[in-house]
Amino acid sequence: MAALSMPRSPAEAPHLGRLQRWMQACMMANGPVESAVETPAAVKEFPASQAPGLIRASRTLAPLERLDIYRGMYDLRLVEALRVDYPGLLKFLGEKTFEELARLYIASCPPESYTLNRLGDRLPDFLSQVDGIHRPGFVEALARLELAETFVFDEEESPVAAMESFGGLSEDQWGRLRLTPIRALRLLRLNYPAHEFMQAIRRDEALPSLRPRRTHLIVHRREYGLFHLSLSAPAFALFQALAERAPLDEAMQSMFDAGGGSQKQVFEWFRQWFSERLFSSVEIY
Repeated sequence: MAALSMPRSPAEAPHLGRLQRWMQACMMANGPVESAVETPAAVKEFPASQAPGLIRASRTLAPLERLDIYRGMYDLRLVEALRVDYPGLLKFLGEKTFEELARLYIASCPPESYTLNRLGDRLPDFLSQVDGIHRPGFVEALARLELAETFVFDEEESPVAAMESFGGLSEDQWGRLRLTPIRALRLLRLNYPAHEFMQAIRRDEALPSLRPRRTHLIVHRREYGLFHLSLSAPAFALFQALAERAPLDEAMQSMFDAGGGSQKQVFEWFRQWFSERLFSSVEIY
């Protein structure tokens, strides 16, 4: 707050809340600083004519020039937040193209939350509005994967159920099982195996083929590590139905509708999913 001017008396001091709202409006406005202080959100707090009096000039910079430096730093911070959330896109697009995309996105979808953790939530959908992106289908799939990872990483911990918790059930009881997934989990259907690209860059391995391939993924967190579990279409349909709280007998019908599966396969999938610690509770309705 050192850049703020110091009024001569308490009666002249602007209310802190008004000053913060004015500063926020100026920081988030597009265009030059002279236009920023004239936006409706800024003028609602202070007329544009009062703007120079709200900021102390330095030896070399006028008040609005100092405000513009803060605005530039704010934009850089937003771009950096997107770099952190989308390292795969950064790697694929390159520094220059990614920064251009980030600035277009920020201008079109300015932050709406108190936290930058959710700044990039609209980026996958925004990509369809951008012309000239190399391999747009793959880029969209990669962005959707990385967004899911941010949600999974930020979720709360859940208790974990063991497969032994429903041992010895009758056939009727098996059909009435309901399983609740852990919170740190998301399901994705993608047209590209974007997870293979992410795994390669994280392991510093050769990049895989970018050919389209229908991909069904569970993205989950275990002990603060992110994991991808690729499933067949029937297994994914089963897990998705279970995640939506369908009992096992109904979920298995979803599996059959997706093209296959058997009781033996279901048991094998259950062994894998419980070993991956993907469920937080098991109930019989």
